[in-house]
Amino acid sequence: MWKTSPSLRKVGRPPCHMTADEARRIARLIDANHTRLQSMKSQVERLNSLFEEQSRAHETLRSVRISEGGITMVPLGSGVQIPVNVNPNLKPIIDIGSGVQIETDGEKAIQMLDQRNKELEGLIKNMLVEIKQTDESITEMEKQIMALEGDSKDLDEQKKKTKPSSTPPQTRKGRRKRGTELTLDD
Repeated sequence: MWKTSPSLRKVGRPPCHMTADEARRIARLIDANHTRLQSMKSQVERLNSLFEEQSRAHETLRSVRISEGGITMVPLGSGVQIPVNVNPNLKPIIDIGSGVQIETDGEKAIQMLDQRNKELEGLIKNMLVEIKQTDESITEMEKQIMALEGDSKDLDEQKKKTKPSSTPPQTRKGRRKRGTELTLDD
């Protein structure tokens, strides 16, 4: 972008500052996308565990519906289970959201779990597509930074070529006169 100075001549920014600013901006975007990517991956892990839990509940309800009853173990948590007599005509209680639970028949509960699993599968697939897109975006931005760094190195090499190869002679400082040097006692 060109700016007009008070003397009405066009003044541009030096290209090395612009590329450094651009590289910093892209690096911040890469960091933000890495954070977002990690968040999405952990969310997919939670959704997968929920899907597995619902699938186990679905299969358990299905097996209870086709069995003639019997005894099963109900987990209470912390590795504790209790044996329970299962009636094939049981009425499962299912959470319908916001802590509200209803009693329904087994077939309706299985259908509700099927619907939930389909919704979860769709959500997980969408998240995986978004993760892939974000990963590709990060890769593209990293390539841009590498290109900017390559351009910056080319500029540095050009500057080195235009500078004289010999270093200017160093000027020697005169020696201090005796008695004017500072000592630890001063």
